[in-house]
Amino acid sequence: MHHRRLNIGCGRSVRLHRSASVAADGAARRGALLTLGLCAFALAVLARGDGDARRAEPLSIPPAAAAQPHWHEERDAFAARLARAYGVGAEVASEFAGWILEASARQNLAPEIMASVLVTESSLRKEARSAMGATGPAQVRADLWAPFCGGFLDDPEQNVYCGAQILAHYHQACGLDAANAHNAEACALRSYNVGYGNRDNAYFVGAMTRYLAKIERYRSLLEAAGSPS
Repeated sequence: MHHRRLNIGCGRSVRLHRSASVAADGAARRGALLTLGLCAFALAVLARGDGDARRAEPLSIPPAAAAQPHWHEERDAFAARLARAYGVGAEVASEFAGWILEASARQNLAPEIMASVLVTESSLRKEARSAMGATGPAQVRADLWAPFCGGFLDDPEQNVYCGAQILAHYHQACGLDAANAHNAEACALRSYNVGYGNRDNAYFVGAMTRYLAKIERYRSLLEAAGSPS
């Protein structure tokens, strides 16, 4: 019986009987061609992978990511600034640093502004309470803001978060106000002090001016404490 050899690539071949049926021969040819294609693809991938292996470099963390501080390092650095700027103890500074950084990040506020508001409002006292019923470090009135903020506002951490949320709300509203859009930050701080409806009330100009001056002074102290002297 006569045989012939059909090459299917990858250094292999198969024998086909001349007496096999046409259909079987066609199926064998198609299978051989498919195998040949797969082998060629595999060889190409291996060759490319081998070249890549020769050029491979050790995996390294990008410098920017490597230089980024971890959360506890960022908190500790900010706590040290709070302690130097405002003369508070290490434990209080560490607690407030974490709350301020998280609240500021949530509301897209500068942490220096948020810290300055808290010092102006309560000197970072957790149990502060005003005659008007404002409570906590951010001096929030629960009767006005509890539905807006949610949370338990007698908790100092939640109180700080609520203060940041209110300040961000005022900042957004002031940005939409044509008369105050050029300086939305000052407008938001005035609103935090005397209420949004009184932000441009001449009767409160003196109180608002003193309030903004305190904010700026405390912010300057914190910025000056950015690095050890």
